[in-house]
Amino acid sequence: MIISLRDISYEELKNKLSKDDKILLWSCNTCIKFCGVGGYDKMVLLEKMLTADGYTVIGKELVSIACLYSLTEQHQQDPNKKELFDEATAVISLTCEDGYETAEAVFKDKKVIRVVKTLGVGNFSMDRGPILTAPFEWTELEQNDQGYSFPEVAEKLNLYPTFFDRNEAAPDSTDDLIRITINQKEYQVKKDITIMQACEQNGIKIPHLCHESDLTPDANCRLCLVKVKGEQELAPACATTVKEGMEITTEDEELNHNRRILLELQMASHEHNCLTCHKGNPCIAGSCELQELIREFDIKESRYEQNKEKYPIDNTSPVLSYDPNKCILCGRCVRACSEIACQNNLGFINRGADTLVAAGANKDFDQSISLVHCATGT
Repeated sequence: MIISLRDISYEELKNKLSKDDKILLWSCNTCIKFCGVGGYDKMVLLEKMLTADGYTVIGKELVSIACLYSLTEQHQQDPNKKELFDEATAVISLTCEDGYETAEAVFKDKKVIRVVKTLGVGNFSMDRGPILTAPFEWTELEQNDQGYSFPEVAEKLNLYPTFFDRNEAAPDSTDDLIRITINQKEYQVKKDITIMQACEQNGIKIPHLCHESDLTPDANCRLCLVKVKGEQELAPACATTVKEGMEITTEDEELNHNRRILLELQMASHEHNCLTCHKGNPCIAGSCELQELIREFDIKESRYEQNKEKYPIDNTSPVLSYDPNKCILCGRCVRACSEIACQNNLGFINRGADTLVAAGANKDFDQSISLVHCATGT
């Protein structure tokens, strides 16, 4: 893993910008994300800070591997994003230095701003987080198998160990806030966000499998259905926008009963060994979210007859194995392949109970580099 740390302050970043700039936030979704200075959530935070201080952020673009010139160019040439890239005058690069240089080369007509300094190679420790083990020569740090923690490195090299602090920017304008009620408690949230986002921002957990913050909502797993006062139908929290005065119930006996049924149906859809599999154990690279929810809802067995039909496992890739018998058809890999990797290699084939995820003609699963978004690790 490439290790990078922030090397400019928020004030220094603003000094590189003009209030007339149309700002595009550009971030990698791999190493820099695990270093805590990139990824979708960090783009959202920086957008809030800049907007509160009067700057214009016109978009956020997440790239699976930002240091790849061909991939960066594919994003830039995507016809669906042409208007966004044409309008942008400044690009803030939340990437390693190689990613920054790649963005500079692709966006030649724009002001590209670097935020981090790349320090070397490291890995992720479950107890210490990301660590630097093989520093570049310019750092004058010795190789350390135990690794340097980010606070250690930041102090030695006069860098910042974390991302920008929200408190450095002006508070959100009250004109952009509305009042809603969640589980009988009132909250002030930003308008035009989803119920899921409002709950996440206030520490309220809603079960879900098809939702990921850096992907467009799909609302197919139905686990995030909530009650909205005055509405006859349950609303998918991931795809329903909050409104002034909205009263929301995210958890009660009926909703939890529905969620248990949905989870049991998933267990019965194939021979999911969720009750014995080890994949629910925490891991930086992800684990089985289906199993985590089955444990959370204390499900011991499914009341539904299990589908015993077996699909062949796809081992054609040299780097991964795809087991359709464990796939829950959440669509996250399909959306990630299109929206983040910009490859459009994956899609659904067949219909009904025979639906499968498949790579396109002459494509292998290993070319679809956003499979880290899999909810079950299949």
